[in-house]
Amino acid sequence: MRYAIFIVLALPTLGEIVEITPRRTRDYDERANQGWCSIRVWVDDEVNIFIEEGRVIFETVRGRPARDAGSECSQPLPRGNALSDFQFRGIDGRGEVRLIEDPGPRNRYKAWVRIRDPKGGGEEHHFRLNWKNTWTQYGAGRGGSGSGRDSGRRNDSPSRDSSGRYFDDRDRTWRMDGDGVCFYPGRDFRGDADCSRLGEDRPNMGRVRSASYQSMRVFGRVREVEVFDQEDYRGANARLSRDERDLSRVRNNRGDSLPGRVQSYRVR
Repeated sequence: MRYAIFIVLALPTLGEIVEITPRRTRDYDERANQGWCSIRVWVDDEVNIFIEEGRVIFETVRGRPARDAGSECSQPLPRGNALSDFQFRGIDGRGEVRLIEDPGPRNRYKAWVRIRDPKGGGEEHHFRLNWKNTWTQYGAGRGGSGSGRDSGRRNDSPSRDSSGRYFDDRDRTWRMDGDGVCFYPGRDFRGDADCSRLGEDRPNMGRVRSASYQSMRVFGRVREVEVFDQEDYRGANARLSRDERDLSRVRNNRGDSLPGRVQSYRVR
């Protein structure tokens, strides 16, 4: 009689994602003309690290899940024309630390760093990002609070980025100039907005960005925003035609609330 012997090995969790908000430095200032982030992360094998605006994402490729070891930033990583003179510097750690992509329009201003440390046992790694913040919209513009269907016209003209978004200093929120939609990481349109113009469809938002959406605001002539829970406009969907202060109250056609389920969308 033959016996089949199965040996079960403990395999690492692939693609495990952890998102953190780095600690603010004592001199934290979104208006400062220079900024930096010092990223400290414990790595057991291979990890992708994404720095986008005010958050840092650890995606474990191999090994035990990466964890933060005291990262801090002096301001959010700027977007659009605000960002210039971006620099990367590896500081400490036995593994290979490489900048894979600078932040720019192609990746929506997200820095991508990869750390490989195959020696086993895990170790803390440290790298630093520096940049100049040439965007003057912080505190520069004054605008009415208005409703979500705002034409974007203001008596003053704070600087816009490539998507047309700008910071309204009076009500302390991001808005959009012209026709489009903005998604926000906080309820009541709070946090650093992710905006798209009318007709600018987004086929792949990525699960990390999608998980952060908590509210949505429409501007100008936008009639409808159709959101999908899968990439390439597939899966369950919902049609939104007005401002939504809390997306957890909105359901798609399968009855699921929207936070974490906006993988792609169309703006009409």
